[in-house]
Amino acid sequence: MFKKLSPPFLGFLQSTGLVVYISFVAYFFTLGSIFATKSAATFYAPVILLLLFILSAVISALLVLGKAGILFWEKKYKQSFILLGWTTGWGFFYFLVILLIFLYS
Repeated sequence: MFKKLSPPFLGFLQSTGLVVYISFVAYFFTLGSIFATKSAATFYAPVILLLLFILSAVISALLVLGKAGILFWEKKYKQSFILLGWTTGWGFFYFLVILLIFLYS
């Protein structure tokens, strides 16, 4: 299924998936007051945040580097770096859009 997608579109999908995931994590952080009200939060809050940090690193790496890594492993170096470039470019585009929304809202 994914072999038929062009590198620009696959990069767009990967970056969009990362932005959606980051949005969910950001929403989770807005629920931080729930953890602050519990007396056990002094122990569990850091554990939860560190686990989320590790899981986020793995999920982000899979979203951004997964397909490019497979292409690299298959010795398709040019396609791998092209896909990584498109994913990074779309990520930068999303960064600028979100930054502009933040600045003008």
